[in-house]
Amino acid sequence: MTQDLFRFSTQLQIRWRDLDPMGHVNNAVYFTYLEQSRIHYLHRLDLVTADPSEIGMILAEATCQFKSPLKLGEQTTIQVRVSELRNSSFIFEYRMEGGDGRLAALARSVQVCYDYTAQRAVPIPERWRAAITAYEPGLKATD
Repeated sequence: MTQDLFRFSTQLQIRWRDLDPMGHVNNAVYFTYLEQSRIHYLHRLDLVTADPSEIGMILAEATCQFKSPLKLGEQTTIQVRVSELRNSSFIFEYRMEGGDGRLAALARSVQVCYDYTAQRAVPIPERWRAAITAYEPGLKATD
């Protein structure tokens, strides 16, 4: 996962509450950072509104490769991209760097578009598909 694949990035400040007893960011907190950066990405594409019930997606899978620790006071840069669109799901990839530019983590998540009333997966809305496809050159689309 090289840097040049990513068009979007966001920055997050490491907070005291994010640390474990060893003085670096706890592994579970990385997933919160991924969630925050994913929402920033969706906001950039104008795909979320002020009403969180309208998001209509759930997390189906998340993985993270930890490369180097993040510490208090650092500002981490998280690059985000959608690498694949499927019928009702899409894959996010992430590249996280420490304040000095070192690679801190590589991650991936699968989001599923979901109808909370019917309690089932639904196809990706066409508006979402069009916005993501226009933003991500070379995007893989499968069914």
